[in-house]
Amino acid sequence: MVLNQLSDVEITEDIVLLDESYIEEIYNLVWLVMPGYYKKRTFEMGGNYYGIIKDDKLVAIAGQRMQTDLFIEVSAVVTHPNYTRKGFAKQLIAHNTKEILKVNKQPILHTNKGNLAIPLYQKLGYELTRDMNWWLFHKK
Repeated sequence: MVLNQLSDVEITEDIVLLDESYIEEIYNLVWLVMPGYYKKRTFEMGGNYYGIIKDDKLVAIAGQRMQTDLFIEVSAVVTHPNYTRKGFAKQLIAHNTKEILKVNKQPILHTNKGNLAIPLYQKLGYELTRDMNWWLFHKK
């Protein structure tokens, strides 16, 4: 998906830039919500990761991963199941998108078909550009 026009989103939460001290919390949160899609060193692949902290724990994140001279991917958008439906993902995606636009790059994201977040991405101004097929190979 590629950003067409970012919708206006009110940021009501404190969004924190996550540094290396959060690696374990980021890893645990992503694996809780989307097991298999994130490794501990993924944090080192891209740009910034941002989060929302409630009750002294990281409850929602969105980061930047793949990058080229032209685009940056919004990635690892997850919210702890006890904190969903509060607009955290929407605010974090909007924040990341604005940060990407500040450096004059195209915000993109990819997701699986059927992901329940696709309508949110579209509401924020992202458009589906193409279907891609992914294969996972492993040793027997």
